[in-house]
Amino acid sequence: MKPDAPAEYRGEFKPIPTNVTGLQVCELMPGLARLADKYTIIRSVTTMNQPGDHARAPFYWLTGNPRLPSGTAEYPMYGSAVSKFRPGPADLPPFATLGIIDVHTINAIGPSFLGPAHSPLILDPTKSGDAISRMLVPQMELPALDRNADLLKAVDGRLRRQDQLDPLIEGLDQHQQTAFNMLRSPRLRQALDLSKEDPKTIERYTRNKVEKTRYPSGSQLHFLLARRLVEAGVPVVHFNLGYWDWHGENFVAGRQQIPMFDAGLSALLQDLDERGLLQSTIVVALGEMGRHPKCGTAKNAGRDHWDYAQFVLAAGGGFKGGTVVGATDKHGSQVTDKFYKVESFGRTLYHLLGIDPDTIVTTRSNRPVKLIAEDAPLIKEAIL
Repeated sequence: MKPDAPAEYRGEFKPIPTNVTGLQVCELMPGLARLADKYTIIRSVTTMNQPGDHARAPFYWLTGNPRLPSGTAEYPMYGSAVSKFRPGPADLPPFATLGIIDVHTINAIGPSFLGPAHSPLILDPTKSGDAISRMLVPQMELPALDRNADLLKAVDGRLRRQDQLDPLIEGLDQHQQTAFNMLRSPRLRQALDLSKEDPKTIERYTRNKVEKTRYPSGSQLHFLLARRLVEAGVPVVHFNLGYWDWHGENFVAGRQQIPMFDAGLSALLQDLDERGLLQSTIVVALGEMGRHPKCGTAKNAGRDHWDYAQFVLAAGGGFKGGTVVGATDKHGSQVTDKFYKVESFGRTLYHLLGIDPDTIVTTRSNRPVKLIAEDAPLIKEAIL
């Protein structure tokens, strides 16, 4: 919000107070206003991608390194690093993505130099035709499944003795084992079964839902599925919520989509907190870039891409609640206090995940690289 700026910068939405003195949020987010003591707002981390590149920005934000769709080292998403260095239970995916990773690049960012064994498992139980979710419904008795797994293992064993077990083959082997483990896993099936949820809980997560939106709005049920997967023991859950590249219809689309975001995220934070899970679970909400500080004309009352100032919401897992880091000028145009690069955000995440961002990993071309290449400082103001 830009309450001290002229009308052409402020736009149509009004600020409302939160339960943290001095922190205001948009009037369309009353749920998050009541929970501001649970999260940190970082106002001073930007991509500076000159300006607003849909291809580069998600790769940068989700890996902590400048990464292009092709031609640069395939730095891993944070979930892939967790899969490699801090995996969870064997019968659960270490890194799950609900739906697609990113609305513009789809799933192109999933592969990395850590190998296919650490790419995200991509599934969407909210879609009736989702192949992965259907596989989790048993189509055969477990003894038959075990026999098939043993047969495949025997055949593969003979073939592997003829191979040098390069990273790709090893990754495929692990994918097979993970698939069989998950097919046997009652925990995963139960976590994805929303019929187990109280209808009142589902209503909390899906309130403010608009049946017909101007742009794709995503599924609020992904917030609820994320909570259930975390409760089951899945270390990392990622999802992309709808489409926010509104430009000329910023306020029309915002009135439809922001209240849905508010309902889903506030319900997730509240549930994690009440279950005693928020202290051990990091929740992050961010976008590719900010929006141009000045609104367009009446005919084009929107905001274009703007890389020079944006915000990140981060909660739990070592982030300070009720905290604001950084500031911009009154127009929301340029960072004026505590500027940090995305590398700092990535290093801070790894620090809180218990993974050293200076860990050396060997790429497929046998080149040693660090998880976060640049030696950027932690965002210490945001963490406990």
